Formats: sequence, C-alpha cells, structure tokens
Amino acid sequence: MIVQTESELRDALDEFARFSQAAPMLAQVSPDVDKPLTALTVGMHGARGVLYYAGADSADGVYSKGDGPEDGQELLYYYMDSDTPFPANSEIPAEAVRTAAQEFMSAGQCPSVVQWQPRPVPTGPDESQWPM
Repeated sequence: MIVQTESELRDALDEFARFSQAAPMLAQVSPDVDKPLTALTVGMHGARGVLYYAGADSADGVYSKGDGPEDGQELLYYYMDSDTPFPANSEIPAEAVRTAAQEFMSAGQCPSVVQWQPRPVPTGPDESQWPM
C-alpha cells in the first residue's frame, strides 16, 4: 500500500493494527520510493510493537528499546510469512510505534520519539562455518 499523507498513514496503521491482533506482524515504511535504502520496519501485536530503522544515519540498523529484559528470548514478528527476530527488550507501546512512523514519514530520518539500541551481536555459528 502506498500512502502519501499523514491521514493515509494513520488509516493504514489502523488497518495494520486490526490485522496484527492475532499475530505479531511487520510492515515496511519508506518516506520516498526513490530512496529504498532508508526504511522503518514497523511491527504491531495488540497494544505492543517493535521498530527497526536503517538509513544513511544508521547503516548497521537500530532496534527500538523497550523495558523488557535484555537477556530474554528474542521476539518473533512475521513479515510475508517469514520469522523475523527482534531483541527481547525491543517491544514498546503501539502508540509509540505509530508516533515514530508518523515522524519518519514527515522527516525521513531515524525517529527521535523512541529509544534505540544497536543490532545485537550474533551468538550463533558463523554462516561461513555452516556445512555445504
């Protein structure tokens, strides 16, 4: 879905919130289809949600930072039937997710209305060590 106004974004997020009541789901927000390297991934599940931002000002990407335990089990949100892991402490109130998406759409930069944390250091085996 392509939205061009804040009102259209609000309506799209309302629909997405209804859709994601049953399962944690993700959607991609891009401020300009001609600049696909800057994007905000928005996740919702009931009253909670997650964010992932990647752009020129954060090439490695950052995750939203909530009040959950840092050492808990990672959260799974679904994007096009694929499991997408998020840090255990990345869930924030759904209203903060909405506010961040609106700020991102208007500014095209990493939203300042939420706290961010760096991408976690991988703890599993290095892909280069996987059997062929």
